[in-house]
Amino acid sequence: MQDGYRLLHPEFYRLAGPGGKITQGADQDWFPTFWQREAGCGPTAAAVVFAYLAQAYPRLRPLGPEETGRRDSFTTLMCRVWEYVTPGIYGLNRPQVMRDGMASYAKARGVELSPALLEIPAASTKRPSFAQVSRFVGRSLELECPVAFLNLHNGKVHELDRWHWVTVAALEGERAVILDSGHTLEINLALWLSTTRRRGGFVSALGGTQ
Repeated sequence: MQDGYRLLHPEFYRLAGPGGKITQGADQDWFPTFWQREAGCGPTAAAVVFAYLAQAYPRLRPLGPEETGRRDSFTTLMCRVWEYVTPGIYGLNRPQVMRDGMASYAKARGVELSPALLEIPAASTKRPSFAQVSRFVGRSLELECPVAFLNLHNGKVHELDRWHWVTVAALEGERAVILDSGHTLEINLALWLSTTRRRGGFVSALGGTQ
């Protein structure tokens, strides 16, 4: 991507694991229990957001792991975030739960956050335009804040897993770079918006704070 919006410090979401292997963001398979590994995409995405913000803003340092850049420390953060961004029987299937959980976690760490939410209704006629989605995501990235993205149905974007949270790290035109399962992936976000058959949403931890 040559233009558009992007996080300025990708090194903030790179993690070193066993043998020095570097991942781009985190993987829910790092959770210690079976249910956490099955349903933990939301808390994982939230932990990626918090770890990035903790390095980008000194006042937000309490949100992150004690030692940045390490998988073991990050896994501890994931478990801590799980207590506030907690999936139910159907997982973390509403963006409002992400928004409220992020605020609760931050408050418990002594930080005031007012996360912003852009909901995508199931009815295509009631959805925001892609221009509105782009403004929401772009503004968050300009604030150096990754965006948590809920996709319940991937539509015609075959690279996406359905019923899943990922983290948006960049946006250029219709193309977004997301972090998922320790990898980066480029997707057509406009195509997702026009072809998904279920609701979804975007949450910016700083969108309502700045």
